[in-house]
Amino acid sequence: MKVSYSAQLMEESVFRHLNHLERSGYRSDYDEFHSLADPIYELPEDDRETAFEKVNRLFFLERLKLGDHVLRALEAVGLIPKRKRTVRKSALVEKTESEEPKSLEAAPEEALEQQVEASAEGEDIEAEEGVTAIAETEEDEAEEEDEAEQNDEISYDLAREFEERIKEVVVKRGINKVDEGSNVLNRVSGNPIIEMRVLASRFSNPEEAQELDAFLIHEFMHAKDMVDPEFDYEDAFIPGNPSVKNLITARFKLLWNMYVDSRLARMGVVSVLPKESRYREFDNFYRKIPDKQRRGIFEGLWVTEKLTHEELLSMATDLDTLMSKYVDPGEMTDEEKDYIHLQGSPCPLCKFPTYNWVDDPESICDEMVIEAIQIDFPDWESRDGGCDRCIEVYELRAGVG
Repeated sequence: MKVSYSAQLMEESVFRHLNHLERSGYRSDYDEFHSLADPIYELPEDDRETAFEKVNRLFFLERLKLGDHVLRALEAVGLIPKRKRTVRKSALVEKTESEEPKSLEAAPEEALEQQVEASAEGEDIEAEEGVTAIAETEEDEAEEEDEAEQNDEISYDLAREFEERIKEVVVKRGINKVDEGSNVLNRVSGNPIIEMRVLASRFSNPEEAQELDAFLIHEFMHAKDMVDPEFDYEDAFIPGNPSVKNLITARFKLLWNMYVDSRLARMGVVSVLPKESRYREFDNFYRKIPDKQRRGIFEGLWVTEKLTHEELLSMATDLDTLMSKYVDPGEMTDEEKDYIHLQGSPCPLCKFPTYNWVDDPESICDEMVIEAIQIDFPDWESRDGGCDRCIEVYELRAGVG
């Protein structure tokens, strides 16, 4: 698998990173860059772009090691085999602590190493502590090492399988946060290319390296799902008007993010949002579901180890599909489920997607308003609710608005 970076991303990332180092009092890399870049202005104009690109590439990949963030994220999610390390983490930490840091990157990179190490099967905490502690017997040590090697081999094989399935990873500069994210091109043709768009500003501050790592890992997990036959991703058609499509897309994105975050949590890898923050998002989308069932659905989703694209889309599209999967049949009757008015559900009066529900008009409206509605909709009951616009119209019609 080839990993490449756009010239625009490398240029802006290097510029921002070096300026941050210079403002923080670390001028060596900044001065070295300008010693190579400034003479380029003396070259013919047609040659400058290529020369600047070479210098930016040198600093992005070799001097500042900014590309290592991407490689370690690919390792963490299992898209490429984990690179073999000749020292264990305890020795690495000891060495790092004994040496004088050369730049601001030292502490964040050490934290990232710990995060990736924690996510790898077979390199768990017990194995690492065994390096610094006295083992009870030599036989126990040998057994632990054999088990770690077997787990590493399994992990390596799985990563190799994904690596061989993907032709290239292209990392480009994102224009804004909306533009950020991962996508898989040529997926159907059998030569998939993972395209990652990320803001260059994320590379600027070494002290915020963990936020960058979390973002990359999260997005590469989405890309991994898209090339995983078991997830079975496809570009599905979402029926309905633009408002309905946007709502279903937003719910699907939330459910998929939860699926990604829960797996990362089980791997011991920090994601972009912790569990409780994801619950607040879920709570906002599904707050009309009673508290007990709403929390139960979230917890059920969080512990689900395997989901497919079709299952996630079905749950985002149809509330009954979501509730039938995670709510016990005895907890709520079908009739109770019918009166859950989620944002975006169609109003029973105007049939348009409704974001501002009046759940029980009878409790706040005059009796004449209820009668006016039932003249047009004989089967309608107050608990069916309605959108605020329809209720306002019938209040005016009844002369009580």
